[in-house]
Amino acid sequence: MINPIKKSLYFFLKLERQIAFYPSVLALAGLFLALVMIYLEQLGLSQLIIKHVPIVMLQSFETARTILGTFIGGFISILVFSFSMVMILLNQAAANFSPRLLPGLVSNKKHQIILGIYLASLFFCLLALMLIQSEGKEVTTPGSMILMAILMMATSLTAFIYFIHSISKSIQVDHILHRIYQDSADQFNRLLEGSKDNEKSPILTKSPADFSADDNWTLYRAETNGYLSAVDTGALRKLMHKDNNQMQILVGRSYYMLAGTPLFRTRKTVDDDLASHLHKQFLIESSVSVSDNEDLGFKVITEIAIKAMSPGINDPGTALTCIDYLTQLLALRLRYHPREWFQDTANDDEDSTPTTRVQIKTLDFEDLLFQIMAPFRTYCAHDILIVLKLLHMHNNLIQIAPTDCQQQHQLIHSAQLLAQTALNNINQEPDQQRIRAMIKNI
Repeated sequence: MINPIKKSLYFFLKLERQIAFYPSVLALAGLFLALVMIYLEQLGLSQLIIKHVPIVMLQSFETARTILGTFIGGFISILVFSFSMVMILLNQAAANFSPRLLPGLVSNKKHQIILGIYLASLFFCLLALMLIQSEGKEVTTPGSMILMAILMMATSLTAFIYFIHSISKSIQVDHILHRIYQDSADQFNRLLEGSKDNEKSPILTKSPADFSADDNWTLYRAETNGYLSAVDTGALRKLMHKDNNQMQILVGRSYYMLAGTPLFRTRKTVDDDLASHLHKQFLIESSVSVSDNEDLGFKVITEIAIKAMSPGINDPGTALTCIDYLTQLLALRLRYHPREWFQDTANDDEDSTPTTRVQIKTLDFEDLLFQIMAPFRTYCAHDILIVLKLLHMHNNLIQIAPTDCQQQHQLIHSAQLLAQTALNNINQEPDQQRIRAMIKNI
């Protein structure tokens, strides 16, 4: 099965993306701090502070109750306002940009931590208020807890000011696009570094001779519905080596599949126990994010560009910015060749000719380029600025692609298809001349 450490990490990452994760943790931290302060209060902390720094201590019973009551009402008001701002942000992002942005906005750690500070301060003040009690004619006031509550209120107000700044910045499309680009670029850079360091099992650029899947292979179907989030290819390779078998995975990462649809097939039929172990190497979830799949960033940025060009929004400037980010990501994608075949390593087999054990379905550059350009050709071919920008993007990518490589020919074909579609949608002769001049230089 998938490594328990990896599975626990996936579970933690999924839990961390929930909007209530950090607020819940910090709320518990506030309760724990209150219990610690209660213990220190019983040891005489207030008397010690009064003895050395009496000016900072509050000993009036009525003043303490008034301050704590005011703080509690203020914290509730700040919480309601902050949660309302988050909901407005999510609603506006879904309406103006793309619903796929919501997981990234919900999992914003800064906003979650700020909301958690409010909750921690609120619970602390509630416990402090409960400790103010009368014993006959004598009233006990937890002075150290009142002082801590004042400090926490000052911290919360500072966090609230930062929250207003951050929430107003988060809704800006430039900030959203840069964050998506940065997440995808970081993913590609990690994959590029990993491919350089992996010398034991080099990436194959063509189908190996010892691997030829056909209809005689045994087919196994998915057991649950959802998106394929991760595959433990290392464990699958070892299981196939142990069984002297080969496997072909039929579903790519982030693809949605139904229970009962084909998931993988093996050269030899495996027993039920091994089949169960093989199924456990696939992590299937109800949703995916950019951090799960480096190619998903292209789709999100493309959706934002197409939404910006819709008649209801009509923001070609945002679409032009999206194309700039797509150009940068495609330049990184030209350098990255996803691993499709996995062979035995030196630890598995000392034979000089390792056997190919696992083939996984990957999204090649041609399919990725088609998924990006198809919506642009459908919805933006009438806009001369968008067409020229896309042709300029193709020209830049052709310049940096290796000469006579397959990706270069795919880019040229995509540019020609875009120009042909644009010429059919744009009637003005000067605009057509610009398109012909641009495609001529590609």
